[in-house]
Parts: sequence; structure tokens; C-alpha cells
Amino acid sequence: MVAIVSMALVACGASVDEYKKFASAGKDYATALDSLLVSSGGIFVNANSEVLLQSDSQIIALDSKRFISENQIADEWLVLIGRMRKHTNLLKRYFLTLESLASSTAPEEARKASEGIFISLESISASIQGSSIVSKSLGNALSTIPQIILSEQIKGALRSELQQRKNTIYRELLLQGFVLKLLTSQLRTDLGIIQNSRDTRNIYAPYISGNPISNKDAWVDQRRDVRTLTLSIEAIDSANKASEEFQKAFELLLEDKFTVSRANAFLAEVDSLLKLAEGIKKSN
Repeated sequence: MVAIVSMALVACGASVDEYKKFASAGKDYATALDSLLVSSGGIFVNANSEVLLQSDSQIIALDSKRFISENQIADEWLVLIGRMRKHTNLLKRYFLTLESLASSTAPEEARKASEGIFISLESISASIQGSSIVSKSLGNALSTIPQIILSEQIKGALRSELQQRKNTIYRELLLQGFVLKLLTSQLRTDLGIIQNSRDTRNIYAPYISGNPISNKDAWVDQRRDVRTLTLSIEAIDSANKASEEFQKAFELLLEDKFTVSRANAFLAEVDSLLKLAEGIKKSN
């Protein structure tokens, strides 16, 4: 996604320093989002396993049915995460072709590349919207597209491409933000399940067992890891804020209205997203 920033800055004549700043933030955003998606899969499976342990009835028929059901729930989330990673990567690649359209000496080649990527992007987007997790709550979430008036500074093949696809691209950013809200909502719930279950099993139970804790250092480390999961839960909103800032950045950059204060807000949210991704990774 770095190139959405660099493309607009090249077209609008922004300074080299601004280009570097936004390019770095865009790269970090894409990296952090992918890391968060990967880590989310581990969290969903771990929480799913905790639910199975809590509901173990020792009745074979009942437990077998529950095991199959919980596996299906976990698999639905894992499939959705895989599709979202592809979606994120395709968006990043598409924006790179837009940068080429802005600066390339071979715009026709860049246009063909953008066409191929865009076809794949639309395909993965349709599969994401078709997921049962997404489709049941999507509603008209993708229908509110702002009227983006391209800056007159954007010329040639780039202008033609953006004029044709800017609304669709904004819709893909809305989809990304919508699914991210679903993911982070489930993350909040699942981190709570993991924290409570591990606290009861690994921390509380040994402490009240009536026997000395055999490995005190390990117990201290486990307790720290369990208690600090709360920090990740509280930081989850930063992912949604970063996504919202990115959507607004796309709109304002193309209109040549991106201000220093908006840039700083975006960079702050990207930094929070990076920290969240790292925190979630450690909790797996």
C-alpha cells in the first residue's frame, strides 16, 4: 500500500521528504496489517481449543459433534484471513502499478499490469464478501462512497485509470476496513477467552493447590504473559483507526488536500498498529 501514497505525491508535486515519510508509513501499514492477520489465525484457533476444553463432557457422541462444529468455526475464520491477506497484497501491487502510471515511460505496459491485478482483486473481493462471516452482516457497508474530485495536477494515463477505478478502489478499502472490524471484534472476545482460561488453569489452580509451586520462575513468566493480554485487548481499536485513516488518506491525497496534521495522525495510527501486531504475535 506504500504506492498509493507515493503515487499521489509524485502526481501532486509533494516534497521528497513528504514522499519518504508517507512511503515509509504505507510500507509499515501493509506489513503490520499482514502480521496482524497472521497472528489472528493463531488466536482464533487457540480460543477455539479453549472452548473445546471447557465443554469437554466425556460423552463421546456429544463431544464428537461439538469437535466437528468448533473445527468448522475455526476453519471459516482461517479461510477468511487467507483471503484478506491476498486482498491486502493485491491492493499493494495495484497501487504500485498506479505509481508506474504516474512516472513510467511505458504507461501502456503499466496499464496492462493494473488491469490484470484489478481482475484478481475483484475476484478475491467477491470471495470475501461471499464468506458467511462477512455476508451476514455486510449490508450496505460498501455503499457510502465519497465524491472524490481528482486534483488537476494528476494527468495522463494515471488520471484515466483513477477516473475509471477510484470509486471501486475506495470500496475495496471500505471492505478491508469492514472485515478488519469483524476480525478485531472476534480478537477481543477470543483474547478474553484465552486469558480467563489460562489464568484459571495455569496460574490460579497451581497457586491454590495446597502444594508449593514447583517452578516459581516459570509461574511468574506465565502469569505475566496472561495478565498482559489485557494490553493487547485494549489496543485493538488502533487497527480500525489505522484503516479509517488510510481510507481518508486515499481520498485527500487524490484531491491534493492532504495536510501535515492528517499525515501525523496517519503515522500515529500506523505506529499503534505495529505495536498491536507485535503484541498479538507474542500472545500466541
